[in-house]
Amino acid sequence: MKGKANKKGWPIVAICYDFDKTLSPKDMQDYSLLPKLNCPAAEFWPQSNALAREQGMDKILSYMHLIITKARAKDVRITQKDFRAMGKEIELFRGVDTWFDRIDAIAESLRVNVEHYIISAGLKEIVEGTPIARYFTEIYASSFVYSKYGEPIWPRQVVNYTTKTQYLFRISKNCLDLGDEDSVNEYIGDDERRIPFRNFIYIGDSETDIPAMKIVKNGGGTSIGVYNAESGSLDRVRKLLEQKRIDYLLPADYGQGSRLERVVSDIIRKIDADENLNRLNRVQSAYVRELEEIEYLEKYTKTFLENNELSEEEAENIERQAQDILRRAKRRLHQYEEFAPNVTNDRFIAEVSEKVMRLFGSAHDRGKERGENG
Repeated sequence: MKGKANKKGWPIVAICYDFDKTLSPKDMQDYSLLPKLNCPAAEFWPQSNALAREQGMDKILSYMHLIITKARAKDVRITQKDFRAMGKEIELFRGVDTWFDRIDAIAESLRVNVEHYIISAGLKEIVEGTPIARYFTEIYASSFVYSKYGEPIWPRQVVNYTTKTQYLFRISKNCLDLGDEDSVNEYIGDDERRIPFRNFIYIGDSETDIPAMKIVKNGGGTSIGVYNAESGSLDRVRKLLEQKRIDYLLPADYGQGSRLERVVSDIIRKIDADENLNRLNRVQSAYVRELEEIEYLEKYTKTFLENNELSEEEAENIERQAQDILRRAKRRLHQYEEFAPNVTNDRFIAEVSEKVMRLFGSAHDRGKERGENG
């Protein structure tokens, strides 16, 4: 697992990114891979899409197949090492190189852990070669099986617009190992997951991200559509906002002080505030259950004493047990002093104790009468 170590006890926010046209202005293959194959992007992608239509293939499988086919046809040797080297040639949007450190610093100031993930149809090997690869907890992207000579021979992993959703569940349930097919399909309530969907931020650029964006948005998280401000093209994402499939539509400017940085920072602050309020609710609910259990002691004691004829000695033993229970309860209530002052808790215990002791007073009297009559 990459990325930094998390701080124990802090909530975790997962930021999931598409790659092509989200972190980089163009498809990653366009920078070095297609030029190496001597195949312009304007030629390659129409061929790939036509092959997918003709053969009824998944578009991602189609482009991966075409890469292998063209490399062999043109006698161009491409290895896993070459793919990683191509990652260094990828152009990133403004500010991406420093984005992760800045977001992490903002989160740390709020006592929040942030984990960054790539979920992309692009090639994992190329992403692994980029200078930002070290920031990602996991990179989920399409990849090849390689021959003993390091050449791609078959697709190993295919990430398309529908399979992207699988990785959201893997991240949420902490089933990052792709070989683990059982845990990811087990039912785990959102509140019981390592990262609930409400703590997700998904950043993508087009309709291929819709299923993932929808899952995050419906789960209470935030989906952001980004676009290349320099090209001015909003067509890929503006409809997503109109159709309420994303929460925000922002330029893909990751620079310091950018609108995107401010929005993501505000989302992290909101998640932190929500987590604190949820935590407060859980603690207060536990506190109320404690109060109810303490009050139940009076009802239980009353029923027990009414249904059992006790000697005075037996009543005294049970009274000591009740007093011990109340002393322990008082110590437990003092653990909630942050929002329930001890003076309030002590008064509550004293009132319950007085009621319980009155019950034992009556039991002692009955015990004495039975002793005198016996």
